[in-house]
Amino acid sequence: MGKLDIYAFGHALVDEEYAVSESFLQTLGIAKSHRTLIDFQRSQTLRQSATERGKLNLRSGGGSGANTIATAALLGAQCHFSCLLGDDEDGRFYQQQLVESGIATDHNAKTNDGHTGVCLVMLTPDAARTMNTYVGITDYIGPEHLNLDALQAAEWVYIEGHLLIAEPGYQAALKARDEARRLGKKIAVNFCDPAVARLCRERMTHLLDEPVDLVFCNEEEAEIWAYSDDLSLQKETLNKLAHQWVITLGEDGALAYDGHTETPVPAHRVTAISTLGAGDTFAGAFMYGVTQNYSFADAGALASLASAHLVQQSGPRLSALQLQQILETHQQQREAL
Repeated sequence: MGKLDIYAFGHALVDEEYAVSESFLQTLGIAKSHRTLIDFQRSQTLRQSATERGKLNLRSGGGSGANTIATAALLGAQCHFSCLLGDDEDGRFYQQQLVESGIATDHNAKTNDGHTGVCLVMLTPDAARTMNTYVGITDYIGPEHLNLDALQAAEWVYIEGHLLIAEPGYQAALKARDEARRLGKKIAVNFCDPAVARLCRERMTHLLDEPVDLVFCNEEEAEIWAYSDDLSLQKETLNKLAHQWVITLGEDGALAYDGHTETPVPAHRVTAISTLGAGDTFAGAFMYGVTQNYSFADAGALASLASAHLVQQSGPRLSALQLQQILETHQQQREAL
């Protein structure tokens, strides 16, 4: 196996967005603007109804860590992503998306023991997004699904916070951390969701029992973790978790700390259609930057530009063409300084 920049593993979901009417939500008893966990039968019912009565706007591979790795890979990083898929059409679609993004993956990712997870996003005329998620087989990803050869070949090991919600994922995160430490690899951890900071505090504390190299979080996650809305206290708390960290601040950009200097990362003023995947895209572009020895200021600038483009469209990922254009723009801006 050749050298890798990033090894990651995590949840694999197929994202589908449908344009539907208000009456569609009411008829099917869907709680508008909420995120609801559903079972397989319910996912099948909603997909069939949305196909018949709505319009499919997009279909894409998803999952927080996968979105991050897709961004880094399409920018040019060498990446490997381990996941768990059903041996079904959704699983084949998902694996093909990884291949098309230039991401190495495992041949044994598919299993007959369950179905591939899906996230169904219902978009009503008022632009409200309603999410119904069937986690599926991906909820069972565990230590046995790690590719230790890929981990050994990588400079960075990236761990998504969603893994801590289920016991198998938590154990996988611990094993990956231990292997990375044993092999002298750099470790990046992304909280990914305020619910992780709120509900998985004990597990996250154990995972980060010693400072890792880099932590990503947003302002809400930082506030929950620090039990405070005071930014100074939040930074002090993050310093105990990681040698370096990044806090994304929404419309106010981000704050990046490289272990020596705090760098404000300006936001781009754009009209946002959807923030789905924005944090993942930011982390992916930032990770690409650090694998290319960018300063945190440069990595943050690239990440801010990429996430600004993402929020102006539907879907959790940018295309290869979009990301290459963003990279070219960023490089031109760097050269002009």
